[in-house]
Amino acid sequence: MPPLKPAVFPPSIQELQAPSLELYDLDQMFATEDNRIAQITNKCVDEDLDYYLKEVGEILGIADIIAKERGCDSSEVDSKEILF
Repeated sequence: MPPLKPAVFPPSIQELQAPSLELYDLDQMFATEDNRIAQITNKCVDEDLDYYLKEVGEILGIADIIAKERGCDSSEVDSKEILF
């Protein structure tokens, strides 16, 4: 019998198509306010207090109310205003 010689072929790599739909974070889309606040609370430390207050203000809709009164965007609302 002749000696065996393995056949080696280069891999044929194909580019994947882009997904036809946007990818959504389902936890964020369908989670209740309490769950979303709990997730942020577990993620933040003492140094993130400003970020924490802004995010909780967004979740509870406080930032939208303040922005509507001031006539600006909700991202421009300060954490001090949310606490007030």
